[in-house]
Amino acid sequence: MTFEEAYEEYYEVVYKSIYMRMLSRENTEDVVQETFIRAMNSWNDFDETKSSAKTWLCTIAKNTMINYIRNNKKHDMSSFDEMNEAGFEPGAEDKELQSLIDDDAREAYELLKPLKPQDRELLVMRYVEEMSYKEIAEKVGSNDKAVAKKVERLLKKCREMNLKGSVV
Repeated sequence: MTFEEAYEEYYEVVYKSIYMRMLSRENTEDVVQETFIRAMNSWNDFDETKSSAKTWLCTIAKNTMINYIRNNKKHDMSSFDEMNEAGFEPGAEDKELQSLIDDDAREAYELLKPLKPQDRELLVMRYVEEMSYKEIAEKVGSNDKAVAKKVERLLKKCREMNLKGSVV
């Protein structure tokens, strides 16, 4: 596989995995751009026998995102509870939410925003990066049954939020 083929095949997966973690289109675009620059510069070091191109790119993306957050104070990683205490109302004056055109993207944004970052991370690994429960468990230091149960609870929580009208 060439770098160009990997870019074409996995750009959307990389973009979604970062967006679902950061919930900011502007920051996501910065991270994804830097991810593919790093991947292009390191493409000769990529070893298909060690991991798939998708896994390799998602790992670069996650590390790039972590560096981006450390280096840019403009990305506020405060918890949802802290934002509520400060008077934040989801959807009110939320420029990111207003910029979403697609109804599905808007609904996903509203469901994911109140979740803790580690909970969003589990959903990203399972549904965007399409990792098995066993693979996720290895990454988070748990067992596959506990991960499956946690994902099940998160999905139930999202459904309940949707039914309560918390989501447009």
